[in-house]
Amino acid sequence: MQIFPIELIEGCKKGNAKAQRNLFDFYYSYMYNVCLRYVKDEMDAEDRLSEGFTKVFKHISKFTYEQENGFRAWIKKIMVNECLMFLRKKNNFFLVPLTDAEEIAVDDINLEEIGAAYILQSIAELPIGYRTVLNLYIVEGYAHAEIGQMLNIKEATSRSQLNKAKQALKEKLFTYKSINYGKG
Repeated sequence: MQIFPIELIEGCKKGNAKAQRNLFDFYYSYMYNVCLRYVKDEMDAEDRLSEGFTKVFKHISKFTYEQENGFRAWIKKIMVNECLMFLRKKNNFFLVPLTDAEEIAVDDINLEEIGAAYILQSIAELPIGYRTVLNLYIVEGYAHAEIGQMLNIKEATSRSQLNKAKQALKEKLFTYKSINYGKG
């Protein structure tokens, strides 16, 4: 990513349309991929991105710039929240029973032998509840208590979803490895 010009934030705070367009263009690819991690459909991801940037521009005057990473994290949080609100409205969460919350290890798979594209595709194919918790926990770095609050679920349910996601992913990757490398 190129160096971020602080002047764009100031322009956006003043409502400058050109600054807003440049800020959008600067973060488009990164934030679109964030949305796509949560919302599989490309058009829905585009819609979430647009809604998210609308909120960014509406609330940018409240943001105090300290560093580019902080600003990117602020935008990313808005995008993630926008996606989560969308997913909650669609009521697509498939949550497993709490009794299935055992810890699943994924150490048995050599991920270097499996292509990144296949891993990302496998994650995208997970049920929405699994995929959402996996993204929030592993990619975004949220704790289970935070995920529980964000999704309106219990902390234990978040743990269960993560473990079920790991198990489903592990099975997919083992199958791929067995087929493509003759190992299991």
